[in-house]
Amino acid sequence: MRRYFHGMDPSVPARVPGRLRCLIVEDQLMFQQLLVSMLDAMPGLEVGATATTCAEASLLCSGEDPPDLLILDLALPDGDGLAVAQALALRRPDARVVVLSGQASSFVCPAALQPLICGVVDKTAAFSQLQAVLERCLPNRPEPLTQRQREIYGLIGQGLSNKDMARSTGLSIATVETHRKAIAQKLGVSGAELVRQASLLGRFALDEDNA
Repeated sequence: MRRYFHGMDPSVPARVPGRLRCLIVEDQLMFQQLLVSMLDAMPGLEVGATATTCAEASLLCSGEDPPDLLILDLALPDGDGLAVAQALALRRPDARVVVLSGQASSFVCPAALQPLICGVVDKTAAFSQLQAVLERCLPNRPEPLTQRQREIYGLIGQGLSNKDMARSTGLSIATVETHRKAIAQKLGVSGAELVRQASLLGRFALDEDNA
């Protein structure tokens, strides 16, 4: 199901302060779904819309609520994806664009779009490379989790209680609670939203392994 930016569909919530609203332009639906899962799991980002053609994406970029960040496949069924970036540049010259290309090494960015482009990623590369590029786009990058915190974060995503996590890691319940609070503080989310993001990230990693 295609998403729409706020203002084009009353069911879509307004922007969340402090988060970049993203538009994913990708015509391969399975790859698009992986991208949605990945971005939804990253604090500071939210997927406001997806599109599969230049026409759809250009309409979203030139509308009343253009995206802050454009994840752009260059090879689209109805034309060159750079036309979408050009439409966004006219409406939001301060926006950011991450280009996805099967030939990233030979990509030459037009001079007019260079201020917008914050990364060019080969579609055959690991998703970790794309994630690193996206993190650089964030205005306020969250402090990275320690190795132990990443372990706890993964267990949170599995739905384990603090008691179960303590048993699994050999830590005390109090130590697990301390790590959980530190994770919530670094990522800027807590409670059900922390569990949701951790769960999404776990599912994304599983999808990448199976891709």
